[in-house]
Amino acid sequence: MAASVELLTTPSGTPAGTGDARARGAGRLGHGKRTRPAGRVHVPGIVVLVLAMVLFFTPLIASAIFGFTLPGIGLTFESLSQAFANPMAVQAVTMTVVLGLLTTAASLALLVPTIVYLHLKAPRAAKLAEALSVIPIVVPAVALVAGAGVFFRAVAPGFLVSPYALVPFYVIITMPLVYRALDAGLTALHLRTLFAAAASLGASPWRTLIGIVLPNMRAALLSAGLLCMAMVLGEFALASLLLQYTFPVFLVETGAAAPRGAAALSFVTMLATWGLLALISLISAAGNRRRRTPAAAPSVTSTAKEQP
Repeated sequence: MAASVELLTTPSGTPAGTGDARARGAGRLGHGKRTRPAGRVHVPGIVVLVLAMVLFFTPLIASAIFGFTLPGIGLTFESLSQAFANPMAVQAVTMTVVLGLLTTAASLALLVPTIVYLHLKAPRAAKLAEALSVIPIVVPAVALVAGAGVFFRAVAPGFLVSPYALVPFYVIITMPLVYRALDAGLTALHLRTLFAAAASLGASPWRTLIGIVLPNMRAALLSAGLLCMAMVLGEFALASLLLQYTFPVFLVETGAAAPRGAAALSFVTMLATWGLLALISLISAAGNRRRRTPAAAPSVTSTAKEQP
């Protein structure tokens, strides 16, 4: 015996309550918010973006025009050649690049094992370490040099005379940026799973770190290296206080004698930094595409041939 069900209908002929239910369902799905049409342009956002680009590029363009032009001559590289006519220019650039490479190597050697250990063994202490890594931002360079000078005069009096004495100071001032770049790269990895799988295959922790973890955080390592080089290229206070002749010190001296040459050098340095950033982005994108490309599956014919 079939049971019949009567539905109450509205005067328009639709089942009663259907419209209310649909309205409630639409309210739940959309949460009562109106969506912006796909083709609509967000004018305030575009205005803010244009203003930000104007404020950012205007000083750079003005610096390039001032550095690479001369009254009555126009575009010329004479100011740049005059700046590099200084016999100390090549020495300053070479020393700065060497200090940047040493700072990058020291920072990575110090922070990569430390952050890996914190993620694996002491995840609660990782928050404390992240907070402590910000301290170099609030410590002035004068206070850092004064405190370190007292220590090194008692332990190694001749250390501060060497230009390589800047490396530990650079490691300290770059720590906040390098720590966050490496921490972001390691957070994206499943470290516990990687180390557990490698240990089950007989790999030691150091072999796992060098052979598995480091290749998977290539982008983070390149970002940390770029940050170190950028900081070393622009750091003037520490080198000046320790009486070392680096590229920022050379740039300031050039600005006092030849301001157009200093402006041209600043613009070239900015372009070099952007070039490094673009190169790192390309390398990182190529690595990501290579990892996302699936391996080719064996064909049915080849599989059948291999069977006896």
